[in-house]
Amino acid sequence: MKFTANSIELQRTLNKVGGVVPSKSTMPILENILCELLGNMLTLTATDLAISLTVSLQVRGSEDGRIAIPAKRLMDTMKSLPDTSTTFSIDTGANKIKITTENGEYGLTGETAKDFPPVPPFKGTSEFSIDSNILRGLIHRTTFAVSTDELRPAMMGVLFQAKDTDLRAVSTDGHRLVRLTYRQQKPLTMKKDIVIPAKALLILGKSIDEGDTAISVSDTHVKFTFGPSFLVSRLIDETYPTYEAVIPAENDKQMTVKRDDMISSIRRVALYASATTHQIRFDIVKSALQITAQDLDFGGEAKETIPCTFTSDALEIGFNSAYLIDILSHLESEQVTFRFSTPTRAGIVAPVGSDSDTVLMLVMPVRLNT
Repeated sequence: MKFTANSIELQRTLNKVGGVVPSKSTMPILENILCELLGNMLTLTATDLAISLTVSLQVRGSEDGRIAIPAKRLMDTMKSLPDTSTTFSIDTGANKIKITTENGEYGLTGETAKDFPPVPPFKGTSEFSIDSNILRGLIHRTTFAVSTDELRPAMMGVLFQAKDTDLRAVSTDGHRLVRLTYRQQKPLTMKKDIVIPAKALLILGKSIDEGDTAISVSDTHVKFTFGPSFLVSRLIDETYPTYEAVIPAENDKQMTVKRDDMISSIRRVALYASATTHQIRFDIVKSALQITAQDLDFGGEAKETIPCTFTSDALEIGFNSAYLIDILSHLESEQVTFRFSTPTRAGIVAPVGSDSDTVLMLVMPVRLNT
């Protein structure tokens, strides 16, 4: 097996599949990347048994073959090289790999390709396509709110729902909730709700290119195909919480504020909040939002006032500053709207502008210190 590739292009491709490789595994073969050469096409595959990613790269090939190469050593080698031509000469019988550059030669030992777990057979029952830029934005806007609590496995993924031509994506950790709705040109054929692990989506977001991504769903897995590459992930086989029940329907107190001003102000004031609770207080009147924080343990306090438009009587409500910054940072509009009900009910956050009907974020309040 022999091929020549540019070190930078190979490094970029390895970075994509490298995110799947487990750092420690009870199956040492999983700490390798399967390399397959057919003509001038090099295909790299990594798996942790739940997620498999296969990415292809054009090279100058001269001898076809297959071998599993230790991921960390290969990635570290490519990362340390300058922009140069690298030639791989591989003895697949002895599993010996020699990497040659203009100035150096590096040797390592691989594993037999037949020991590498195959990508699970996939037969999708429904398939649709989505613009890769939209999919990348969907991943960016939902995965930050996914739970990391292994006792609630369903919430460790993003819920995908198809409703006629609408594709809906939902994530929540119990403190925050994100619901995105994207309208497709054709009715979607996906018949059931699916929950995709956040890890798979984060890897996918770093791997997809321009163009369209085809999404195919089976009973147990989902497959994303982009160009000659594809990712297959096991679905989370748990029932997602009934999230609609926690979205308030009567939040009639509306505040509009400049997003960047609010983020900057919260970040400064939060420096003086409790390191345990990160609690900040909103005191809202018709044209001003006062943001305050107090650290009773160390005696610090801060207060700032920024302009806003508020449609109701004065309101006091508390939030975790870290959750607010997360939500505001994942909106893209110049202004945002908050809709409140009472100091103990969730606040709804939405962008002002073209995304106002498609993006909804929710944040739970915290009990104010007396």
